[in-house]
This record gives sequence, structure tokens and C-alpha cells, in this order.
Amino acid sequence: MKRWKKWLLLLVVILALSWLRTIFFVVEATDTAILARFKAPLAVAQKPGLHLKLPWPIDTVYRFDNRLLVFDHVPTEFLTKDKKNILIDSFAVWRITDEHRFLAKVRNRNNAEILLLEIITAALNEVVGNYSLSSFINIDPTLVQLAQINREVADICRVPAARDYGIDIEDVRINSFNFPVQNRASVIKRMRAERDRIATKYRSEGEEQALKIEAETDLQTRKLLADARREAEMVRGQGEADAIKIYGKAYAKDPEFYRFLRTLEAYGKMIDTDTTLILRSDSELWKMIDKGAP
Repeated sequence: MKRWKKWLLLLVVILALSWLRTIFFVVEATDTAILARFKAPLAVAQKPGLHLKLPWPIDTVYRFDNRLLVFDHVPTEFLTKDKKNILIDSFAVWRITDEHRFLAKVRNRNNAEILLLEIITAALNEVVGNYSLSSFINIDPTLVQLAQINREVADICRVPAARDYGIDIEDVRINSFNFPVQNRASVIKRMRAERDRIATKYRSEGEEQALKIEAETDLQTRKLLADARREAEMVRGQGEADAIKIYGKAYAKDPEFYRFLRTLEAYGKMIDTDTTLILRSDSELWKMIDKGAP
């Protein structure tokens, strides 16, 4: 009987020690804790380290992650301003800023992500409906308004998240775009046809521009050649006129000598080692050969 009492006393001591251990709780550097007494929230413990409380079940500790958290949900289908269905994959960066409100309305991260999904989906549906498809997907990056769309979605999400759930949404970003499977092939076909049309337009405009350039170049070439020929004819005519004047002056000074030079030039052009001349006795050429220069 005494042995049974010893074991019972030992058990009571162990339970008492275990119960006394519940007066301590640890707050990690990445956590924020709320101390609740009989389920009623009291103070927020943000400083890392060991803290004291009343034993369980009088005081209860609720811990929350105080870091920036990322919520990345599955792609969702939305309708653009020009009535095009588009799949948008987005994510949100958030943190808990009002622990009491979060504890009362949300309690844990899983519930928070369910509520964030509703808020972000509603905001995307509102904003995407104000933009056409080309604002999301376009070969010209200057026409894509993705940064503006992200800002508008984040601004819409912040108000209800902070007001209702104590959550601060730092940012909302769109990861990627795609088309629903049922109409993806037709959309790609339309996009390819549109690109072909644009390519044909650019090609025809290029060919037209090339023809204009070729015609202008040909016109300038002809003009330059005509100006060069005219200049050449003028120079040639002036040279011939100057030569005639020189010849005339030379002939006027000594006609006999000029006639003599011309005769020698004629001999040089007509006579070589294989030439045979048959001349009349009264020919001017024969007189020069027979009698020499006057």
C-alpha cells in the first residue's frame, strides 16, 4: 500500500511539473505571438525570447508568421474588355499587420489564402475587364500595360484585406498569360493570320519604297550623265574652236610651211614599208617627193 502511494505521489509531482512548464512560452524571431486569457486576446509579444504566462488552460498562446509571405494560386480565367477569354497566373506578397483582427477573422495561413484568393480574383476580374487583350499580349512591348494593371489590382486588394482581415498586401503581380484550352488553337490561328497580314503589308510597303528609291536613283543618274555629256561637249567644242584658231593663226603666218607640214602628215598616214604609190606627174604629193620642199 505504501508503494502505491509513492507511485501516485511521483505521478502527481510529474503532472505538477508539466503543468508548471506551461507558464513559459518561446517567441521565435520569425513569429509574433498573441497571449489570450480564457480565449480573450490580451497582449502581442513581438520580442524574440522566453516569456511568462499563466498556466494552461488559463492563458493560451497563438503564433503568427511575421515575415513576408507569398501566395501563388492556380491560373484563373477572366474576360477582357474586347470579350476575349484569358488565363492569368498571378501571385501576391502579404504579411500580417493586425494580429488581433487576423486572429478573430482568419486564425491561420490556410484560411488567409482562401480569403486572399477571393479578394485577388475579384480585383483581377474588375481590372482585366477594363483593358483589351492587346494590353496584356502584344509584339510591341510599349503597348503592354502590365505594370499599370498590377498597380491597379494591388490598390483594390489592399483596402478589404487590411480592413477586414488585418492583412497588408505588399504587391500583386501577374506571372503569365495564356488562353483557355478550348479556344487556344483558334486564337493562335487568328494571331498567325494577323501576323501574316502585317508582314504582307510591311513587305508591300517595302517594295513600294524600293521602287521609289530605284526610280529616283535612275532619274538622278540620267540627269548626272546628261549634265556630264553636255559639259564634255562644251569642253570639246571649246577645244576644237581653240585648235581652229591656233591652226588659222599658224597658217596665216606661213602658208607654205603649213602646207609642207600637212603634206608630211599625209605621207606618214599613207606610206609605210609595204606601200606602193601610183601618182600623176602633176600631183602635189609627187612634186614634194620629186622636187622637195619649196
